[in-house]
Amino acid sequence: RKGEYDKALEMHERALKIKLATLGEQHADTAASYNNVGKAYFSKSEFDKALEMYKKALQIQLAMLGEQHADTATTYSNIGYAYDSKGEYNKALEMQQ
Repeated sequence: RKGEYDKALEMHERALKIKLATLGEQHADTAASYNNVGKAYFSKSEFDKALEMYKKALQIQLAMLGEQHADTATTYSNIGYAYDSKGEYNKALEMQQ
């Protein structure tokens, strides 16, 4: 199963590179790709790397979509789950509120 996660990560990273090249950093679709890469890292239990990707997504979403957008809310949840999985429950709670 680990090989499948590695392949998924490779595909998500490839998609992110394409979006960065064609759409640039400050685009909602680029943020979605950062989230997808984060999810792949999360699936591999690489929570610090997942958090790094989620936080990049969040930064773009806040700038492009705003605080009250559904995609932004999803990214806050993803960050919360990653902190929870790391055992950082206080940070996880902050993200879920």
